[in-house]
Amino acid sequence: DPAAARPPATDPALETTREAIAQGETPSRIIGPKRGVIGVIRRKDKYLVIRRSRTVTAPLKLCLPGGTIEPGESEDQTLVREMREELAIDVTPVRCCYRSRTPWGTLLAWWIGNLAPDVTPRANPAEVAEWFWMTPAEINAARGALPSLPEFFRAVDRGEIEVD
Repeated sequence: DPAAARPPATDPALETTREAIAQGETPSRIIGPKRGVIGVIRRKDKYLVIRRSRTVTAPLKLCLPGGTIEPGESEDQTLVREMREELAIDVTPVRCCYRSRTPWGTLLAWWIGNLAPDVTPRANPAEVAEWFWMTPAEINAARGALPSLPEFFRAVDRGEIEVD
């Protein structure tokens, strides 16, 4: 059969994927989009906000603490791990209150976490330059925030996200 003797037609998408892997990339079409967890930690009317360190992606930007979900890890496990890594705090996961996608395609799960009232965060300087307790109004007025931060709190103000 002459058709069986011919090599298969080249799939352009497959070739692009092979090239990306050869260059050390892991294309999202193979593993799915990157996923992360954001910690929504509140004391009274203020939320725990960090300024990212100079050495990470989006240096010196304000955001809520959080990070990438590691393989085999659940969202609530990621919340606990990231809070320990970034701020040396132990939080109790409560629930996911919101889901979003960044402009670059990362899927984010925004998790409410409880923090004991007597615990003071300690910034890991490799990841966090400083931390603050801020009201939503202070966050919305702050300069240098990642776009998702004021967007989240505007949605909370509109009643679209329940954080209680």
